[in-house]
Amino acid sequence: MNYVTVEIIDTVGLNPRERKMLQNTVLNFVAMNNALILKEDVVMNPLEQGSENIGIVMVYAKPLNDEQSEAITQALSKRFTTYFKMSELDLEAHISVH
Repeated sequence: MNYVTVEIIDTVGLNPRERKMLQNTVLNFVAMNNALILKEDVVMNPLEQGSENIGIVMVYAKPLNDEQSEAITQALSKRFTTYFKMSELDLEAHISVH
């Protein structure tokens, strides 16, 4: 299985409501990009319980090839960079494939 992790470190001190809104945004961006780019079945889980960071772990039933990994990483990176700039948030998304 391949795992894709999207993790956002709260460097600006978001309040609980803002954190929940950002978590929902992450979930929506990830689901949309998976449907548009990979068209693969995926299980999406929040980060480990007690994590200070905001994000999601996507678990795929079959391994992603290098092209798929690169495509999803680039698409999510661009989407989050644009979102943070438009929202004037000094945040960065860390996307990694395991």
